[in-house]
Amino acid sequence: MKNKNKDLEDADILLNLHEISVNSLDTFWSSGCSGRVSFFIECQTEHGYCEDPRFQGKIKILDATKCDENGVYLLKVKFDKEED
Repeated sequence: MKNKNKDLEDADILLNLHEISVNSLDTFWSSGCSGRVSFFIECQTEHGYCEDPRFQGKIKILDATKCDENGVYLLKVKFDKEED
């Protein structure tokens, strides 16, 4: 039996995500861009070390809210993990 607080799967792996960085844009156009993306994931949790998650799939934006702080946006996302 899996511990729901320790064995995060599918979209739940985003709970340990702290940062997404877009690096080395290969191409860009009026409605998008393409390039390398890096994810910073907190690996040490109160339950111990978490394994490296696979982020192959799509992260969909469900809601975007502009915050009072200049240049800050709050995104509500859904991760559709691509099956192995």
